[in-house]
Amino acid sequence: MLRTPIDKLKAEIARNFNDVKLWGRNAKVLVSTEALFGIPMSWVFFYQVIFMRALGLSEILIGALISLPLVFQTFLPMFGGYLADKFGRKSTLMSFDAIGWLGALVMLYIANGPLLVMAAMLFQGIVTTIYGVWETLLVEDTDLSYRTSIYSYIQLIYIFAGFMTPAAGALLSFYGLEQGCRYLFLLALMAIAVMLIIRQALLNESKIGKMLSSADKGTSALKSGYMETLRKVVKNKKLLIILTLTIVGNIQYTMTNTFMPLYLNDPNALALDASIISVIPVASSIPSLVALSFIVPRLRHSQIKGALQFSYVCGLLGLITLILAPKGALTFAIVSAILSSAIYVAVNSVLRVLFMDTIDEVDSFSRAKIMSLMTTFSALITWPMPTVGGYLYTIAPSMPFVFSSLSIGLSIILVLGIQ
Repeated sequence: MLRTPIDKLKAEIARNFNDVKLWGRNAKVLVSTEALFGIPMSWVFFYQVIFMRALGLSEILIGALISLPLVFQTFLPMFGGYLADKFGRKSTLMSFDAIGWLGALVMLYIANGPLLVMAAMLFQGIVTTIYGVWETLLVEDTDLSYRTSIYSYIQLIYIFAGFMTPAAGALLSFYGLEQGCRYLFLLALMAIAVMLIIRQALLNESKIGKMLSSADKGTSALKSGYMETLRKVVKNKKLLIILTLTIVGNIQYTMTNTFMPLYLNDPNALALDASIISVIPVASSIPSLVALSFIVPRLRHSQIKGALQFSYVCGLLGLITLILAPKGALTFAIVSAILSSAIYVAVNSVLRVLFMDTIDEVDSFSRAKIMSLMTTFSALITWPMPTVGGYLYTIAPSMPFVFSSLSIGLSIILVLGIQ
């Protein structure tokens, strides 16, 4: 019996929902509540640099302030990995999530100058303690074969947030840039408070987390555990390449996301209206939605390398399109967003799954520490990038994106080394 495209689409959607039933409890809770964080915070991250400039901050100061959380990220994730093994993943996650995000949003809401913006960035830095812990709790207690669908659904939430960005743009258009941003910060504050309450009630400690936290390791575990874990990473070529790809991807992501809104709105660059640029996340969301719904969840292990290569090439073409775009060219910006969405899917879904599966090949009990090391090393290299980007931006608005293009070229070379 021949099946129509509609029948195939329905079957694919049903298969994706069947995968969800086989996730661990924590994965279900974290994914189902992520929209309360992902949607409003996507708006916050997109517009906070424009808000900073509305307060009179220069591009160089904006870059320096955005770098502050990355400075914390150079050492706090390792401490977070230790706390997660010692006291449990859930308690560590909930404590730092609440202090960091609620504090950051309150500071942004009342900010009227660089000091309170700096305080907000310091609170965002506190959150970096649990970057690796969140992802560890997300995948533990879920079989390897269903982790791809977990990451796909997480990214779909952020894709949906991209579709909703015009609502944030409308809010800014109605209330003005500065006051509209304050309302975005307040909305995010309320949503995250609800998310934290739900997660506190429903999350459980993972099986591995219970085993590790019940053991008496003593304070020496922080040093000896990380040194041993680092040796495991260095000895495994595949894991080392993936770790490097993740770090390079974070460099590109930080540089691009920090200065993209400024570049789109800058009279010396594309000179697009602040409310109009909200269509850019929508443009990148459409192909990402298709890929994450129907392609990424069905990728076989043998196809991952090719998928990564294709995605990086598309991302490179997207940045080149943006660099060559003439002033006022909204169409060029949209095409750039569509092409660049491929690298977003690759780094945040395909590469993350490959990273998690490779950790299982090395040592699943070291997951929290390996994730913390990845976060720390990423920060050590990327923390000066927003400041560097600020200086590059003053030379020419397109320079940060030229730098990002070079990092994508390096990633293409690195993927070739994955066996």
